[in-house]
Amino acid sequence: MDVVIKDRGNIKWTAIMLPEHVAAVKQEIINLEKVNQPLLDEDRLSEIEMLIYEAMEYNLQLEFKLFKKGYIESIIGSTHFIDYIKKEFRIKDKNELTHKIPFQKIVDVQKV
Repeated sequence: MDVVIKDRGNIKWTAIMLPEHVAAVKQEIINLEKVNQPLLDEDRLSEIEMLIYEAMEYNLQLEFKLFKKGYIESIIGSTHFIDYIKKEFRIKDKNELTHKIPFQKIVDVQKV
């Protein structure tokens, strides 16, 4: 005789948990997905710099990976302007929207 156990996982426990506890558990799950900002060494920074200059010269599309509040986000576009005073890139995406990206937020840059 086979016994089938239909376990509902976390669903069965949420009925006896206070709403504050449910919110805390959800927040903890979100926090587990967060990462620390990777540090780039000098060699990788110079590679990224050369890649951006090359892309500006030939109007190539690049994928910029950015660190924002514990997550890595991606923007694809071409470098429109480099502002050395404000220390940011201005990237135009396929919709012609301009994104201002601070130098310190960049984690990686790759050709598309």
